[in-house]
Amino acid sequence: MQARAKLLSWASWMASRSVVVVTSAWLLAELTTSPLINSLLTGLQHVPAFLPLRRNIRGFKFFFATTILLELAVACFYFELLPTWALISLTLGIALMASSGATTSLLPITGIIIKDSSIDNRSLQRSSDVGGLFGTFTAGICYPCFKLFPPSLLLVLPAAWLGRKTSEPPSAVHSSHKQHQEGTPPLDRWCILFGFCRGALMSLLPLWILSIQGGTSIDFSFVLGAFMLGRVFERHLLPRVSTQWAYVIGALLILIAFYPGVPIWLDIAVFIPLGTAITRIEFNLIDDLQIKHLGLPLCRDILLRSLAISAVYGSLMMGIAGQLVGVSYSMLLVVFLFSATALITWRWCPHQATTN
Repeated sequence: MQARAKLLSWASWMASRSVVVVTSAWLLAELTTSPLINSLLTGLQHVPAFLPLRRNIRGFKFFFATTILLELAVACFYFELLPTWALISLTLGIALMASSGATTSLLPITGIIIKDSSIDNRSLQRSSDVGGLFGTFTAGICYPCFKLFPPSLLLVLPAAWLGRKTSEPPSAVHSSHKQHQEGTPPLDRWCILFGFCRGALMSLLPLWILSIQGGTSIDFSFVLGAFMLGRVFERHLLPRVSTQWAYVIGALLILIAFYPGVPIWLDIAVFIPLGTAITRIEFNLIDDLQIKHLGLPLCRDILLRSLAISAVYGSLMMGIAGQLVGVSYSMLLVVFLFSATALITWRWCPHQATTN
């Protein structure tokens, strides 16, 4: 199996996951304007990280089934077949199911992908971001114009053949990967801190665009697409910086984006370098984990599980803050979180501060 075919299949799966995330987020934002309920979506998407789920390739089939449920939910909303409370419950349930399938199958599929020695972390991440970018724009365009078009279902098909491959890790992977191949990966405190900030950033973004900026699902896809575009061109848009400086840059960009009265076009422009800064932090964290002689699939699983768990608390904090002081002011709280994390990283994590 050629490396390019593997990366294309991986990108297709990431695109399908993006369609599921964007469509469910915007569907929930249209169903209710409650910040707390909208923040629950991000929380439920990361609940599987708390559970002792065995890593198994069969999780991919579970994810495939949830894409069908998502299309049914959109159809029910379009034809008004279910009451609002039922659609809200269904949307939240789909988010939980999709995340469970993706979480359990991520490590085995990553092991299949990197059996080709020419595929490293950056090429894998770039493929993920390209797929995510395509899926984000696809969801934004298809959702308002073709509500019954099943993009998430179609995009997951090219990656389905990966699920038929053996999930044995490559021989070059460290034995610690074998130990955690089917078990729950450990957590990393610096990844947890980063995930809390990122969860707070993303949890109320759809509601903020809809209620504060007066945008549409296309605007939401443009903002997320700009974020993914910054991730794709991370190497070209930002020079090599330490982790704490990436946090500082992120805090400044978030302040500009969420400052009251800023037009939507400026938000889109700001989210490009913001995606670059976020990606730089992720690369630094994975590099730090690999220094501990952990295999790449396990490092990525540790990062994603740590991010998912802390994102639940970050999103719930933002939901409560949005309910108390309003969405607009609560978004500015994210600036403080990124600034405080930069200071903590500089003071207590000198190794990551000098990464890259």
